[in-house]
Amino acid sequence: MKHVLITGATGFIGGRLAEVLVERGVEVTCLVRRWGGASRLARLPVRMVSGDVLDAASLKRAMGGCDVVMHGAVDSSVQGRAHKHASGEGTRQVMQAALELGVSRVVHLSSAAVHGLSPAAGTSTDEGRPLRRIGHDYCDGKIAAERIANAYYAQHGLPVSVLRPTLVYGPFGYYSSAVARAAREQRLVLRDGATGICNCVYVDNLIQSMLLAAVRESAVGAICTISDAQPVTWREFLERHAAAVDPTLVPLPVMSRGALREARGRLRGHALRTLLGGSVGHAIRQLRDPAVKHGLLAVPGVEWMANTAKATIAGLPAGPQARVKRALAKAKSGGGTSSGGAGREGVRRLLSPVEETSFTAFEHVRFSIDRARAVLGYDPTIDFDEGMARTAAWIRWSGI
Repeated sequence: MKHVLITGATGFIGGRLAEVLVERGVEVTCLVRRWGGASRLARLPVRMVSGDVLDAASLKRAMGGCDVVMHGAVDSSVQGRAHKHASGEGTRQVMQAALELGVSRVVHLSSAAVHGLSPAAGTSTDEGRPLRRIGHDYCDGKIAAERIANAYYAQHGLPVSVLRPTLVYGPFGYYSSAVARAAREQRLVLRDGATGICNCVYVDNLIQSMLLAAVRESAVGAICTISDAQPVTWREFLERHAAAVDPTLVPLPVMSRGALREARGRLRGHALRTLLGGSVGHAIRQLRDPAVKHGLLAVPGVEWMANTAKATIAGLPAGPQARVKRALAKAKSGGGTSSGGAGREGVRRLLSPVEETSFTAFEHVRFSIDRARAVLGYDPTIDFDEGMARTAAWIRWSGI
């Protein structure tokens, strides 16, 4: 492995991979789509090429002279069909360019999410578990991309290795950032006690597996799940991150699934009363309250409704507009109906449905890394205590 191309280099995993490769004296080229996200790479002696995995010409320009491709790019800026297209077609373009340029190895970064975020307990937890489309952009996009990568190996003989990491955490990571922010905002709770399994992998352990997959002959054509040697409970994962933000936040409060659902119902009712009850002026006054605004904007459609209300006021005839302005002035001065519903504390401590799903993913299963041990020689060296010590230091440094 002499010269490596990284797609997704401006992201969490790709950025750390670039650092480790540079430390090992490997020449690195990074495909960069958005230069605003390249600040972490700018301090490294790497070659950066402007391009996109959907642009074959830029891919070939970046890939020229490389013997290994590490493909981890994922477009999180779009959803739905556009996201799945970027995952699938982007992977096709990477594999085709690698085939035409004759690279010696492509390491394709998939995800354990190809099995769904809530696989049923009691079934196989190794690579033989069926892939499961669940209508989730990220999960379904990873399935499409992985199938394309495997097809290039099976049909064209392209030397591809597929890795399926579990929940990757560490400095700059999505999970660590999201949990820390929810803790800082005092919205982090333990659903049903969070006693389920958190199949996590520290980022440097994942990087170790990627480097092994790039050089081991036995890795060609293989699919390996990558996780830490020992899982932890979701409670331990969440509380260790919360303690890094502020030790007084631990222990975290516990809420049942039903209580969370009821709290969201109260929040939606509160949002509707705020927007529709009393007067438009009262709604706008409430939206200026930071605590209420934070909760309201978490409800789908609320931001659109607020902007529409403002535009509607501006477009009213003179008479009705004057009446609304008088009501608005009254609301600003403290008049109008009471907001009712959820108080600030209730709004502030509510996890979003996306966060709830993310912070309970894979809770009923434990993924095996036996194949990664046998095929790659993978032996995760950083345990959870050490991984969290490094992550906590970053959380404190970052000011989250």
